[in-house]
Amino acid sequence: MNVDPTEKDAGKIRAALVELYETELDLEPTDLALIDVAAPMLARAAQLDAVVRREGQMIPGGNRAGMMVLHPGIAQAQLSRTQAAGHLAKIRGEGEGNRRGHNARDAVGARWGNRV
Repeated sequence: MNVDPTEKDAGKIRAALVELYETELDLEPTDLALIDVAAPMLARAAQLDAVVRREGQMIPGGNRAGMMVLHPGIAQAQLSRTQAAGHLAKIRGEGEGNRRGHNARDAVGARWGNRV
């Protein structure tokens, strides 16, 4: 199962993240807690993406009538993904030593690329 960046259901995102990480790591309870925090953030980002697609990247606003501004959902979705990436980068899996967790960072980077 891959993590779909358009998925809006936090439960499905969580399941996909757990499956993704468990292919490389033995997850500890703290790792699962980090996934539990990140999954709703990624779901919210997908919801905001849908709103921006529906309403457009530029919307009326600003301090002058008729002035178009960048949709605030764009920045909020980006912030949500950045925060989720910070939590996912802390996943280290079971084990000891410096190399512990390198596969987790590689897996996140390969799947999410520049989205996080």
